[in-house]
Amino acid sequence: MKPSYLCLLVLISISCISNNKDLYEIDPRALNNAGKQIYLADIAENIKYIPLDDSIPFINSKHVVTPDFLYVSAKDIGILKFDRDGRLIKQIGRRGRGPGESMYGILFTVDTITGNVFVEDRADVIKVYSQNGTFISEFRLNEIIGGGGWRAGDFEIFNSLLFFPNSLGTGNSKYYWAFLDTLGNLVSTKKNSVPPFMTKSGRAASFYKFENKLFYFNYFNDTIFSISPDLSHQAEYTFAQGDFRWPKTNIEYNSTSDLNSKLRKLFQPSGMFETKRFIVISYMYQQAAYAFIEKRTKKTFLAFQKAIDPRSVTETKACITNDLDGGLPLERLQYYSENDEEYFTSLISPFNLKMHISGSEFKNSRPEYPEKKKELEKFAGSLKETGNPVLVMVRLRHYCRGLLRENKMKGRLKKAQGVEEEALSFAPLPARTFLQQKGGVPMRRN
Repeated sequence: MKPSYLCLLVLISISCISNNKDLYEIDPRALNNAGKQIYLADIAENIKYIPLDDSIPFINSKHVVTPDFLYVSAKDIGILKFDRDGRLIKQIGRRGRGPGESMYGILFTVDTITGNVFVEDRADVIKVYSQNGTFISEFRLNEIIGGGGWRAGDFEIFNSLLFFPNSLGTGNSKYYWAFLDTLGNLVSTKKNSVPPFMTKSGRAASFYKFENKLFYFNYFNDTIFSISPDLSHQAEYTFAQGDFRWPKTNIEYNSTSDLNSKLRKLFQPSGMFETKRFIVISYMYQQAAYAFIEKRTKKTFLAFQKAIDPRSVTETKACITNDLDGGLPLERLQYYSENDEEYFTSLISPFNLKMHISGSEFKNSRPEYPEKKKELEKFAGSLKETGNPVLVMVRLRHYCRGLLRENKMKGRLKKAQGVEEEALSFAPLPARTFLQQKGGVPMRRN
């Protein structure tokens, strides 16, 4: 069977499955019982480190990657705009109370068409800056939309409109979300279907973009919605119901340990995104982990390590072990796609990287690419401990390339009639996981 034909069959298979309108239910109890762990080399093929210009020292909060630039919200400074090689281009906005200045400005989004930057200042104030950093205008969400619940939270550009998710955090919100044009005019809303409740223990709503859709969920409803470019929406996935869901009442506790004990029993999806192959959820429920749910088979793989911070609520932390070059495990993953390539991005501390490189775990590691381990060691040596963060860009395996890689590996193990059909049935499994199941070459781990 020719490789191109094999890829075509897989794509047809995926297409057939994606037309199934039965909603997939995400159950934290099932996630915890997944059993298998996933590692970076199982899903990625390259890693790049981009040190950010040190001319303005900063502590980062959020970053946004675009085809030409990298934007970072810098605590007590504003938004910093870098080129894709890490050179500082412009500071956008400044801290202060004067015209065009902001007091907070941690959350922001970028219109890649106009280059305008939209910055949230306080709970419901949005300030607009040009790509050159010139202040343009500002508007207030509660004055435009109303309906309550517009608290400090992230927001996004979608189809040239501003998307504002509502957390329902106070229990009396009128809307799930609202769309405004970039001038601050109301375009569309989605009414809240959750009956009113009273709480001071709310959690922020979450959203993500994948391909041409936007996805939204909150802690008080069981539905994950997808929103199309024409702003129509539909239920895409659901969360299982149970006493592990976030309560619509205040969480009462007597001490920090008592609070942590109660929090461990609650399902807390802190972030979610998709790749062509996986649904990925960062969550806490008895443990903290990333869950990688394979779209085709619905098999789940977990990514986590033991938590070393004594303040941690759980004994684990959500991160994926970097066995590409033996570098730091990656936390706070973001998804980015460009020219049909998919990436994970993350910002890491030079101090943490240098500490990791000097430790026995790194020195004893056997990563997938030993030559990259040497390159990383040299790169870390060139950094200042007090330098600005480093952007990590991890390129994921292309679906068909990953499939053919697995098929080639299995061909070495079994040269028998029908091996292509077997390769097709097992295609979504990470390659080295498959080899382990077949008694083949063991995975190399840090």
